[in-house]
Amino acid sequence: MGWLKKLTKPISKVLDKIVPNEIKPFLPYAAAFAPYMMGPGAGGIFSGMGINNKMLQRALMSGTLNLGSQLSQEGSEGEFSGLSTLLAGAQGALTAPGAADKLTGMTTQGGLDAAGTVGRQADQIMQGRNLLTRATDTGLAGLSKGAEFLGKGVDILGPGKTEPGLNLATLEAAALPISQGSGDLALADAQLALRDYENEMANQDQLDLIDNDGRRRAIRAAMTAAGHLEEIIVETLGELGLKDGGVVGMKHGGVASVLPKGREADYRGGGVIPVGSRERADDVPARLSKNEFVMTADAVRAAGGGSINKGAKRMYNLMHNLEARV
Repeated sequence: MGWLKKLTKPISKVLDKIVPNEIKPFLPYAAAFAPYMMGPGAGGIFSGMGINNKMLQRALMSGTLNLGSQLSQEGSEGEFSGLSTLLAGAQGALTAPGAADKLTGMTTQGGLDAAGTVGRQADQIMQGRNLLTRATDTGLAGLSKGAEFLGKGVDILGPGKTEPGLNLATLEAAALPISQGSGDLALADAQLALRDYENEMANQDQLDLIDNDGRRRAIRAAMTAAGHLEEIIVETLGELGLKDGGVVGMKHGGVASVLPKGREADYRGGGVIPVGSRERADDVPARLSKNEFVMTADAVRAAGGGSINKGAKRMYNLMHNLEARV
């Protein structure tokens, strides 16, 4: 899918610049709630493109909003979850007014009902369906049920609908969009942590130390610091193909090292430390020299305006500029 990333990467760079950092974490949730809160005419912009089917219009609108929310995240290089975008598009289509009835009408039984065909003739037609037609009918019936279920969410969350409150019905309606928004944000945080880890290891000429355990630890540390739940962390690691492994544990009352046994990180020349289970865990054996000074993670983050990656780059520039004066 490298060709697709070539298309999305420039878009993500533009969005990264024009979308304020303060609202980026909220965009996945806004996109996830959009199918339930869009008015009946949402998606009409696609009419000018010759797309007049309301379900398809809403699917494209919801999918586009989801994709945009993913590409606008801090440090995005154009990666996105295609599954999340497809799910968003499906929710957009199924929450269209009358979607359930339309899908039911597309089944064999729906066609018979519309034509007024009943009795023995209808039974013969239903029994004479081939395997493909039966499978299609089953799929359409399932989608119709899904549309009915999602429609209940629209009745609660949609504009001008039942006033939402802190009750079970509202929580049930909001569960799916909240789950999708959380998943998209978690994936973005994990991808950023993974890039930071690999970039910093490369900058430190320590490519030989990069492994999946290190990737997992870097991602877990970043996601834990961001407040993601353990269940979300595990699911995100699985989506990235890094599910094996877990939280770095304590051994015999001491702190377990995050590096391979007998290995130490060489920071005598300065540099950021991208590995470790979490900040202030003191689990990275490192070599330092006399008169060197180590900055805390909070200081690096502040130097980058909240971004560890940007802060590290500024720290490197400062270090090189000062070294040049000696």
